Amino acid sequence: MNSTDFDGVKRDISLTVNDIFVNFEEDNYRLPTMEEFRTIFSSHAEQYIGPVSELKVEGIGCHLDRHRRREQMLWTAANELEAEQRFLRSDC
Repeated sequence: MNSTDFDGVKRDISLTVNDIFVNFEEDNYRLPTMEEFRTIFSSHAEQYIGPVSELKVEGIGCHLDRHRRREQMLWTAANELEAEQRFLRSDC
C-alpha cells in the first residue's frame, strides 16, 4: 500500500467519518460504539471501494485481490479516523 494512496483515502473519508459522529451524537446524545460506527460506515464503503465488476484487470482473480486491497485500505483509514474522533470528543 502506497502511503500517498492511503493518505488520499483517509482525506477522502475524513468528512464522512466526522459526519457519522456528529449525526450520531445529535440523534443519540452519545458517541457511537465501535460496532455502531462500523455498521453505519459500511453503508458508505461501497462508494469508496467501487463494485467488484468495475475492478476487473487482466488475470483470473486479480480483480478480487484489487477489491480486497482497496477495502483493507479503506477500513484501515476508517479505523484511524474513528480513533481520532473518539480522542477529540473524549472528556480529557
